[in-house]
Amino acid sequence: MSVDAVIILLYFILINYLGIRFSKAGNLKDYFLGNRRIPWIAACFSIVATETSTLTFISVPGLAYIKGMGFIQITFGYLIGRILVAVILLPQYFKGNIETTYEFLQKRFGISSRRAISIVFHITRLLADSVRLFAAAIPLSILTGIDYRLSILIIGAATFFYTYYGGIASVVIVDSVQLFLYIISAFIGIYMAVKIIDLPFDNIIALIPHERIRLFSSGFENGIGGIFTSYNIFSGLIGGAFLSFASHGTDHLIVQRILSCRDLSSARKAIITSGVLVIFQFFVFLFLGLLIMVLLKNRIFAKPDEIMPYFIINYMPPGLRGLMLAGIFAAAMSTLSSSINSLSASTSIDLLGIDRKKFTDRKKVKISRYISLFWTGIIVLISTALSDNKSPLVELGLGIASITYGGMLGIFMQGILLKKISDRAAVSGVIVSIAAVLITAKTLNIFWPWFIPIGFSVSFISGAAINKLLEIYRKSGDINTD
Repeated sequence: MSVDAVIILLYFILINYLGIRFSKAGNLKDYFLGNRRIPWIAACFSIVATETSTLTFISVPGLAYIKGMGFIQITFGYLIGRILVAVILLPQYFKGNIETTYEFLQKRFGISSRRAISIVFHITRLLADSVRLFAAAIPLSILTGIDYRLSILIIGAATFFYTYYGGIASVVIVDSVQLFLYIISAFIGIYMAVKIIDLPFDNIIALIPHERIRLFSSGFENGIGGIFTSYNIFSGLIGGAFLSFASHGTDHLIVQRILSCRDLSSARKAIITSGVLVIFQFFVFLFLGLLIMVLLKNRIFAKPDEIMPYFIINYMPPGLRGLMLAGIFAAAMSTLSSSINSLSASTSIDLLGIDRKKFTDRKKVKISRYISLFWTGIIVLISTALSDNKSPLVELGLGIASITYGGMLGIFMQGILLKKISDRAAVSGVIVSIAAVLITAKTLNIFWPWFIPIGFSVSFISGAAINKLLEIYRKSGDINTD
């Protein structure tokens, strides 16, 4: 067995040991919220690790390789979105002492909206996180020569055990370790790329085309339509803000970590600090992609997501290569474990209401663990169907989430801003929003960051309009909306 394979194997063993070592799941609140005792800095690291995934480690350098640094503009919008979450949504969640994100909807509207949006969350997470798992299988498949499907199964199995036993507390602890591992791995990649190119740093920068290294653009370079078809300051700040506002405010994958904090103040520190860390992190991975472009002399690849694995396997020395591959798996496992736990939480509490059943705490946790096993299997199965994709996986993953996030954000904001809106109208607005974004994505040449602002607007306006129509019909006696 090679030294790289030994390092990866030891990493898998260590991570599962740590996860099981810190497992303390005596009841559902322990299993899904860590009994609300998670330190804010640990929650912050877990948020970053969860949203990062393999898509950052593999796909973002590949994105920079073919498109440049423009993606960094999105991350400044991410920070704005997190601030909105801290100011607008978190006070509502902590005031209501909720256990899942979608419990807020039941308190505001009714059980139908809670279950409906929970189902939307399930579909979004299954598709988006299947993309992330597939991305992690690419380097393992290249390194070992085994089939993508078996690679996916290996990573899924390695992630499942500590998630199954430990719950959210184990996930957060392991996330923190994994975050530092893949950030260190990125810096190792930068160091090795500069060393192999073997030129003064200024000369290396001079070899990067100006349009690739430029951080900000107006979008007007390609006419006014360029605002809606490229990474630019408008799509970055507006689209990125809406994306982060929706994902970190309505997606239980992220909100679960926030709810595990001790109080509102801790939760706010966790979410806002994570936004600052994400800007730094994306800059590091984008810059690494540009250095790889110089090293490989802009060589053409069949898939953008093959670029980073190719660099690691062909240019990194043994040992460091194994460490960087472990970093990729760290990014993958942090998101996958978080997704498994959040899906199990929403299924158990939002859909099945296990917390309200007259079961013992031990039986409730046992059922939730079985649900974790079920969703792990489903994510693995979906991941195996993605082998023919040619687009950067980071854009595919974010694009999937962008279809539903606008509608989800719309119904949450209706619950906060509109005093009189029915359960039926609010959910109808979400359905109309998802349909509108799907049609937009299929028929118009509009870049994915704009999907969420469009979806939010349609959800909010159509929900309010449907509610008004229902009120008119109710008053006329033509329909009963109770």
